[in-house]
Amino acid sequence: MLLEVLVVAALAASLASLYLSLAAYARVRRAVRVVGESLARSAGRTARPRRRYVVFEVVPISGDLSSVSREGLEEALARAYGELNGLVGLGLARPTLVHYDRSRGLGVLAVKHLWRRHAILAMSLVREVGGVRVLLNPLRTTGTRRKALKYLERS
Repeated sequence: MLLEVLVVAALAASLASLYLSLAAYARVRRAVRVVGESLARSAGRTARPRRRYVVFEVVPISGDLSSVSREGLEEALARAYGELNGLVGLGLARPTLVHYDRSRGLGVLAVKHLWRRHAILAMSLVREVGGVRVLLNPLRTTGTRRKALKYLERS
């Protein structure tokens, strides 16, 4: 009787271990597949990844708009994007402040096309730049830098 209980207990332990290892294996396979698909999509048909240009305005809540510097805005955007998507997401998306007009408070953020929505969401997390409380309002998304700058001229 004791031998049968020990055999059943050993069998149950090995089955539980097998189940846990299969579940871990499935999670690892799923993660590898997601990362692989993301990398394959970002590679696209060409060697260079496609980028999108998000035109936005800086709306000061308290303080002066001239106090918002380009460096401070870049730092705030990178910090917000890193908090939202982590360092890996920051590295994959490569958000870059392409243009910033300090006098009018208009800017252009370049980001890889798959991460465009993440960048717009990260903009909503920016609350303060250089001691000035601000809101970042996305105005338009374009496929080329030229169109984004043309939109800035019209605004």
